[in-house]
Amino acid sequence: MKNNIIFTICSNNYLAKAKVLANSIKKYEPDSLFVIFLCDVKIDSIDYSSFADEVIPIAEIEPEFMNLAQKYNIVELNTSLKPRACEFLLIERQVDNVIFLDPDIKLYNSLTNIYNKLIESTIILTPHICTPTPMDHRTPGENLFNNFGIYNLGFIGLSNCPTVLDFLLWWKNHTYHQGFIDVWNGIFVDQLPINHAPIFFPNVTIELNMGVNMAPWNLHERYLSINNDSFLVNGTFKLIFYHFSGFETESLELPQLYYNRYKLADRPDLTEIYEKYNEELQAADHSHYRKIKSHYSDIRNDFIKRSKRGKWLKKIKKIFN
Repeated sequence: MKNNIIFTICSNNYLAKAKVLANSIKKYEPDSLFVIFLCDVKIDSIDYSSFADEVIPIAEIEPEFMNLAQKYNIVELNTSLKPRACEFLLIERQVDNVIFLDPDIKLYNSLTNIYNKLIESTIILTPHICTPTPMDHRTPGENLFNNFGIYNLGFIGLSNCPTVLDFLLWWKNHTYHQGFIDVWNGIFVDQLPINHAPIFFPNVTIELNMGVNMAPWNLHERYLSINNDSFLVNGTFKLIFYHFSGFETESLELPQLYYNRYKLADRPDLTEIYEKYNEELQAADHSHYRKIKSHYSDIRNDFIKRSKRGKWLKKIKKIFN
């Protein structure tokens, strides 16, 4: 068993994105094992061994899985299980260091600096932004992160120590009980509770390297250039990984729902990485995988129909139809 594991969590519809992530890990982190925790059922026609060193259906390691599947939508379900996946690797597998990456991330350099920091740190987090956003009436503004979380949980690094196990127990308690998308009540999946982590737990490192977790939400402070075939952020930081959040192959455009400050035409520095990522997704057959509906979406829908809420909704429909 390798001492460093990188893992992601996804349903079958995100497997192509996980494949692109896996290929970048093989290139830049060949000594790290890559594991996918599958928040779905395995389909006989899919060769899961081609996507990761190991693919573990997360229902097999979590006794409460079906209760969570009935309670949460598929996004909430995937994110709620992140602490349990970390716990499994650190406790059952006795791994030294664990790094979680969202499936829509791609590495552009090694994670050596992250691993080195885990020698002294218990937890490594990346803030969504490191500098103030412009007051230009565009999104994201700083207030957005008050609702969705100061730190982006598309990445987290953890060392195997008692403090981290305490952290995971605390975090899992939040995600299993309040893992909803409910920002108006101060709840946002696994991410919002982490605002408190640097206060509640010792030796938490907040990674301010601009090459780590570059993404649509921090483009106001980060620009790409090329030096000797490598990408640099702001001419100084090596691009370690980019988070292609919200990207779909059909659009070849920056996501606009929450991040409308730039379109791709405004940022020619990003054209190359987005065009290449688009090509890689197509090569991984994303158009096929993205259409696969999660098995657990149907379980939740069936549960809602059978529940008191489902019966109440039927009565309302009869009244107004």
